[in-house]
Amino acid sequence: MNETVNLAIGGSYVVAPDNPRKTKNRGRLCTILSFDLNPDYELEVRVVFHDTNREASLQVSDLKKITE
Repeated sequence: MNETVNLAIGGSYVVAPDNPRKTKNRGRLCTILSFDLNPDYELEVRVVFHDTNREASLQVSDLKKITE
């Protein structure tokens, strides 16, 4: 599934991976803090979760727009 989402630092998104086996953090709301390169030179997104205020790194493809 190809879906285009414009990501911006400070924007709020929901974690919704396309892979059904990726259940960790699914459905959690987060805010983007920064964009980073991991050691394999893949782009990752540094986020803070709204429910716990903890930071984590996620793949760019795992974030979707919040639709209510």
